[in-house]
Amino acid sequence: MSVPFPRSLSGEKKPAVLKRKSTGVTFAVGILCVAMAMAQNNPAEDSWPAQVDSGGSRITIYQPQAESWKKNRLEARAAVTVLRSGTGMPLYGIVNISARTEVDKESRLVTLADLKIDSVSFPAAQASQSDLLRDLRASLGEWPQIISLDRLLADLSITDAEREVDSAPLKNDPPKIIFSAVPAVLIIIDGQPVYRSVAGTAYTRVINTPALLLFDSAAGRFYLDGGGSWMTASSLNGPWGPAAALPAGLDQARAEVLASEQKDPHNHPPVQDSRPAGTIPVVYVSTTPAQLIQTRGNPQFAPIARTQLLYVTNTEDNIFVEVKLQQYFALLAGRWYAAKSLQGPWTFVPGSQLPSDFARIPPDGPKAAVLASVPGTPQAQEAVVASQVPQTATVNRSATSLNVQYDGAPQFQPIVGTSMEYATNTPDDVIQADGRYYAVQNAVWFTAGSPLGPWVVADYVPPVIYTMPPSCPLFHDRFVYVYGATPEFVYVGYTPGYLGAYVDDGVVVFGTGWAYPAWIGDSYFGWPWTWGFDWDFGYWGGGWFTRPLGYDWWYHNPWYMHRIFNDHWNPHWHPNDYEAFRNNVNVYNRWPSNAIARRNMVGGPARANTFERGGFRGEPRSENRGEARSLAAPREDLYAGRDGHVYSYRNNGWFQRNSGGWNRVAPERGLEMQRQSRGFGASRSNEFRGFGGFSGMASGRGFGGFPRTTMPSFARAGGFGRR
Repeated sequence: MSVPFPRSLSGEKKPAVLKRKSTGVTFAVGILCVAMAMAQNNPAEDSWPAQVDSGGSRITIYQPQAESWKKNRLEARAAVTVLRSGTGMPLYGIVNISARTEVDKESRLVTLADLKIDSVSFPAAQASQSDLLRDLRASLGEWPQIISLDRLLADLSITDAEREVDSAPLKNDPPKIIFSAVPAVLIIIDGQPVYRSVAGTAYTRVINTPALLLFDSAAGRFYLDGGGSWMTASSLNGPWGPAAALPAGLDQARAEVLASEQKDPHNHPPVQDSRPAGTIPVVYVSTTPAQLIQTRGNPQFAPIARTQLLYVTNTEDNIFVEVKLQQYFALLAGRWYAAKSLQGPWTFVPGSQLPSDFARIPPDGPKAAVLASVPGTPQAQEAVVASQVPQTATVNRSATSLNVQYDGAPQFQPIVGTSMEYATNTPDDVIQADGRYYAVQNAVWFTAGSPLGPWVVADYVPPVIYTMPPSCPLFHDRFVYVYGATPEFVYVGYTPGYLGAYVDDGVVVFGTGWAYPAWIGDSYFGWPWTWGFDWDFGYWGGGWFTRPLGYDWWYHNPWYMHRIFNDHWNPHWHPNDYEAFRNNVNVYNRWPSNAIARRNMVGGPARANTFERGGFRGEPRSENRGEARSLAAPREDLYAGRDGHVYSYRNNGWFQRNSGGWNRVAPERGLEMQRQSRGFGASRSNEFRGFGGFSGMASGRGFGGFPRTTMPSFARAGGFGRR
């Protein structure tokens, strides 16, 4: 079907906009009450400045200003005041602190564990600086040890954009892009179809696909299961149509397949078929990587203000037209592709070569979400910074175990360009490196002397593992880390790369783009797929989410399929089931409760270093050694300068503290950036919590897109770099 190009931005009748993932609104509404209840039960909020009394002194601590945050180590500085008993004037100073961070992306709170004061600066009290350092260190147990993740990300986004980014060249060749203007479904087979007999029936099954696809050799017909609604064809290439009369034994074969599959413990029965009555989709089957884009009828267009762009309104996809070029652009898995026709051929367009009007898409418009995929935009910069922040956990060695299953004897294949090998005939991720075996499950490393085990939690991972190239199907494992250990616990973490979110060309994309040959023996074990699902970027969740609405009844999720979904729990999510969100935002939730030492923060910032009911299992409850009070209306807005001086921002400008009091100073670039960062981070944090945000999702906002709060104009104007 030929779709004519719109020729002008004028005279367009703006049609009603169909919201992307529209049925997801039901999901968000359905869990809103749960979200609010969870928010009310989680009083641990960061609030700055905070005040503590210790050793006869009253200490006021202002929001820490991040210097660097690498893996799980944070270095920061903070302005403080110390009012000693019997004196009328506080001493103003700066503390340089470091901490091991424990990140909880569900609540978007960061705990500063093992908090240390490395040095202090009190310019007006240099003679007593050693005593002040001693007293401040003695008071650390009373300090607030929670800070909002969004406050730290705002700081890093505005002031530390030059930090190193873990990236590698990805494969951006376009998949087979299929356009349909009528309801359609895409079924992907991982290579040429491989058939296995279904016990007790005359049918065979195509095993290398997440669809339930059966073949009746006697009749020469294929049957595709859509949750009880069958489609049939004489060829995989179609045409497919509804099965008018089901042959004998078909439902029995389906029941046999489902009964024989080991179930994912987190999976649930599929959602009821939500297709409109009478809708018969066109079925496309592909044995190579493919992506379906579709509209509801012929494409309808609406202009984007102050640009030469139109966007297609009657679609759940991101499809644009650049009028001057007379060219279509589609955003797929975070990558841009262009064509003169929706039928193709499509070519990859690096984000840096997009028409400049894409950066002018309004951040509050219906297509604002794509800004995270346009290099140089604040949304893209924030997404890149957020992609480097790990979700962390403390693993209980004795309670965490792994059992690796193989299809026959273990088989290994070299990782090109390295001395390592990886196991091919297992649904688990197993690597041979430096004479030992390493495996990852749910973002925890294990090690063994044999590929058959026994496996124990690893407290060390050889550096060579972090040289795996994207051409290796276990590339995602290089984003899982071990930070340290004690005899009982191992400190671990992972960045969104573990779930397929990678930095490329200044943006966060989904998937490596590589098509990895699957293992097909008695069983089928696939590797992560980049293509075939609808992936949306979600800032609050720190990565990509898929829910193939519109055709989720065609796929199911047995245990061995977890890798092709990049370890996301898909595709059957219930409207009232927020477990799927929790398990995507924080995969450590998938472990049994005794495997992960869970920090239950109670009582707000003052008690962030305490644990409910013993905190870490088997560890005695820490005592709350102080009461930090939040100052609801602070008299001063203080900042720690790099020069060792304390600065105050007031309505009439900036002031520097010295021995004689406050002196007005000219605005300093770094301080102004810090001020905007502080306000930006507080606004972003409040947005998340304002309507009961939880589980890495802002209530009412869904899991895709970007927050309402935008980066300050000072930063957007190019205010990046060191302070």
